[in-house]
Amino acid sequence: MNTDKQFDKDRQAGCSWRHVLAAAAVLCILWQPALARESDLDQPIDVRADKSEFDEKAGTQTLTGNVEISQGTMRIAADRIAIELKNNALSSITGTGSPIRFEQQNEAGELMSGEAQKIIYDALAGTLILEGTATLSQPRQELVSERITFNARTQKVSAEGGPREGRVSIQIQPPTGADQ
Repeated sequence: MNTDKQFDKDRQAGCSWRHVLAAAAVLCILWQPALARESDLDQPIDVRADKSEFDEKAGTQTLTGNVEISQGTMRIAADRIAIELKNNALSSITGTGSPIRFEQQNEAGELMSGEAQKIIYDALAGTLILEGTATLSQPRQELVSERITFNARTQKVSAEGGPREGRVSIQIQPPTGADQ
């Protein structure tokens, strides 16, 4: 299959899927980074797309059409993902979708998920930006905003704008009897 041959060429050209999935994992562990399933990082990485193109000169990998990335319990679905490399190292990832979706189980087996129209991960700055009706959900918590920014270095999440009168919406469920 042509896509498989292109994938092999892309891999040989220096595009590291470990970099892609490491960045993608950031998408799934924003809300509470310590709760992401660490064992997923030891699982094989599966990437599927209708088309893959690597521009060695520009250092860009572009995946388009029904892009699916999985590793363990982590799943990402997008229309398009563009990966930029600088000096053969991950520089940034930009994903777009209608919307782009991601999910992962935490260590307790609970599902964390989110979606946005656009996701930008800057590996050099350690920041992830979700734009366009962005949501982050985990058990008993949900954040909805027009733009959500996560700084991996400071472990801070900020949100601005939103679907309701340009405001941020946060919903936190009260503790249950099992939580007390």
